[in-house]
Amino acid sequence: MRRQLIALAALGLLASPAHATGGMYCSTASEPSIVISLGFGHTAGSDLFKHRLRVDGQDIAVHAPQWWLDDEELRLLLTDEQADERVVVVKATRNGDTYDGSVIYKGKRHWIRCREG
Repeated sequence: MRRQLIALAALGLLASPAHATGGMYCSTASEPSIVISLGFGHTAGSDLFKHRLRVDGQDIAVHAPQWWLDDEELRLLLTDEQADERVVVVKATRNGDTYDGSVIYKGKRHWIRCREG
């Protein structure tokens, strides 16, 4: 009976989904409402495969030339589509299950919280 339980547990581990990709959702708590969503791989050097910026409910077209995420820090630069101007700069540090920090948008700094999701 014990061997059957161990075999069943091992099969359950083999059947679990691989978590090769992940995401991050960042938002401000005050005006303007800034929401950033990111999709990325979980391997070293992975590119962002998804990035979206919404400000006050409006989508803003951006490019994501630079980003950094580790167990302690999140950094993100979003530019306009031609990479001529910085649109958003995020710098946040881990605070338990979230990353808390600041986002600079149109020259003004706002508090932002990011969650994995």
